[in-house]
Amino acid sequence: MNKQNLLEKSILVSEAITYLLLVATLIFLSTFYRTGLFVFFLILVVLLPLASYLVGRFCHSRLSLKISTSTAYAESGDKVLLSLLLDNPTVFPLPDCEIGYSITSSFYPCDKTFSANCPSFARTVFSFDLPLEMQRCGSYQIRLTSLKFYDYLHFFKFEKELSCLSEVFIFPPEKEMPLFEPSDYGEGFDEFEETSAKGNTSSNVTDIREYIPGDRLQKIHWKLTAKTGKLMVKENEHTSSNQFTLLIELFLAKPEDDTLEESLKTGYSLGLSLIRAGQPFFLCFYQAGGGDFFTTLIQNKEQLDTAFSECFYFAPYPEEGLGLSVYTRAGLAGGTILHVTHQGVEDVLS
Repeated sequence: MNKQNLLEKSILVSEAITYLLLVATLIFLSTFYRTGLFVFFLILVVLLPLASYLVGRFCHSRLSLKISTSTAYAESGDKVLLSLLLDNPTVFPLPDCEIGYSITSSFYPCDKTFSANCPSFARTVFSFDLPLEMQRCGSYQIRLTSLKFYDYLHFFKFEKELSCLSEVFIFPPEKEMPLFEPSDYGEGFDEFEETSAKGNTSSNVTDIREYIPGDRLQKIHWKLTAKTGKLMVKENEHTSSNQFTLLIELFLAKPEDDTLEESLKTGYSLGLSLIRAGQPFFLCFYQAGGGDFFTTLIQNKEQLDTAFSECFYFAPYPEEGLGLSVYTRAGLAGGTILHVTHQGVEDVLS
């Protein structure tokens, strides 16, 4: 038995003792003085618990509670306001109502219960906000679980089970990433040739020009440079066979670790960098529970946010590198895999 239950029982015992003492006192006065006034008060006090109970039952059938959040999408660390609206259409005010609610998430192991106390005014919709600060990514379900209150004499406890639900998606904040260039990944071609070996990025040399400060050294055409005495670089045009798969590991050894948060932050930022570069890609997560991969084509930010929202319903796994291991063993696709972990990004030719 927790402290709250002990406190509630002690209050109930105290109220009952006070009531019995009052009844005993009125019985003594009515018997000793034999006046109608004390008899009237005695009858009134005896009937009060019944009247108080009936009022409580009436309010119990009429009270309603709604929940909403200030936003459905936020970044980790942002404050989200939880709005509670308690509607009391009766003429009886209730000085103390206890609202129970829970916050759960399957992504990060999270299942917490909370309570808030507020008054309920007669014929009024009473609303108030509770600030919630979500420090980690995921889909959080905020559920109203119960509404409790006592009658006026504090003898009877009334409780309503509720099923109102509001959901908030917490995305990782974008971190600074180098400007993505598709040619940075999977290169290795020389001259005007293109290899068809599995896993190489397909690109064609379409032009040769003089070196411009900022060009990558890998693009320098060394044979032509030796002939002309000037630095010459290759211009590449990427073909449709250049496939990129962004594979984000949902690795989490312990609930308190930050490994999963770092992987999501890096993967989300890299995805935005790919979108800005105009490079379509496949976003991939491994569902350890179902033994399957969630893969979807990403071409814009809306699709990226939707895909991350879907992955927030998956459970993380404690084996490091499990997603890449299963992916490569299955031989699902060719092209370049951008493997994202809490340690950074590694390009893997599959």
